[in-house]
Amino acid sequence: MTGTNGTNHLGVNLAFTKFLFITPRRDDEGTLAKLRAAAAAVARAYFNDFEAEGARDAAPQDTVQFLASACEPGAACSRPRYVLQISSKYRPRLEETDAEFRRRVGDLAAVSAVDGATRVPQYTSAEMHAYAYRNAIPRVSGRQQHTVIIIPISKTAEWWQRSALERHAYFYPHTDAATGRQVPGHAVAAEAGISTIYRRLYYNPDGPGRPGEFDFVTYFECADEHLLSFEQVCSRLRDVEQNPEWRFVIEGPEWRGKRVPRW
Repeated sequence: MTGTNGTNHLGVNLAFTKFLFITPRRDDEGTLAKLRAAAAAVARAYFNDFEAEGARDAAPQDTVQFLASACEPGAACSRPRYVLQISSKYRPRLEETDAEFRRRVGDLAAVSAVDGATRVPQYTSAEMHAYAYRNAIPRVSGRQQHTVIIIPISKTAEWWQRSALERHAYFYPHTDAATGRQVPGHAVAAEAGISTIYRRLYYNPDGPGRPGEFDFVTYFECADEHLLSFEQVCSRLRDVEQNPEWRFVIEGPEWRGKRVPRW
């Protein structure tokens, strides 16, 4: 059950975000101009996050991000052309903005939403936090670090049936129960990305294991020259011989694009 401020019964959500994935029904300049106008109208009361730098934590302001796929107008595109990300510490505000944007868009585009929330890290210790963040790349302006990858994921029912301590162990080097081999685990498998890829994990605001919803949204920013590093990290994480946790992961559709000041 969600309270009036949008926190769930655990009271652990720190801030909220909503990704609006937008696919124009027509690809002419007139339609795209109307979509840009609708986005600009609802974004007026938000701080544009394009120039955000330095902070890893949720920004104190309500923020908006304009993301655009690499597809050119008129070209075939397999992913939504635009993403509007809105963030706030007050969840109902995001719902109101979502509804207003859809009202303005009407039948010009298909709009789907994925919700997320920032929380205190769950699978960590002082040592793990230092390992993951001491040398982490800071966030920089979209002019310097403009590539964005968004991957919603869920964990299987078997994962959530395990105890918190069992789940925690998968993030450290450990002996894989299925093979009896010593494996690096999630953190070591992802180590190469710490200094090159800005990352943020968003949790489902209402808790995991909800039918038809994702448990997490994994969000990444990097410079173009670090895309190879991103691909290598993903390959290691998906290799269950290095990271057995991935046996329990169900990936949603991946979206790639750019941070832009506006559409």
